[in-house]
Amino acid sequence: MTLAQNPLSVEVTLPRKDVALLTVEGYLDVDTATELQAHLANQLHHGRRHFLLDLSGVPFMDSSGMNIILRVYQEVRELPGSVHIIAPAPAVRRILDLTGVSITVPVSETVEDALALADRQPAGPQPPGTPSL
Repeated sequence: MTLAQNPLSVEVTLPRKDVALLTVEGYLDVDTATELQAHLANQLHHGRRHFLLDLSGVPFMDSSGMNIILRVYQEVRELPGSVHIIAPAPAVRRILDLTGVSITVPVSETVEDALALADRQPAGPQPPGTPSL
């Protein structure tokens, strides 16, 4: 499938000053992952520390999409910040579970649940080896 057949749509809203909610729709794969990466980089540049990724509209995600999620997770951990996946479609949830990404990056069913987890993040930089939420 080509990008023209399955474009990726990313809508960014700001529930709070330091939180970006990215609602993603479409196939998140090698052809489209750079678009999500660009949105995440832009929000990092503007000082966002917490990223809520609503993947309910993503019917398919390959390793490119998982790489983007894990990369931003690594970057924001040191701020400290967080990444949360919200309501992934069943096929995407299965991939997240099989690869262990859902163990590293919390998965919530609602934006409110993800915001509550983000609120429990530590306030300062974490010492090396300290596990995240």
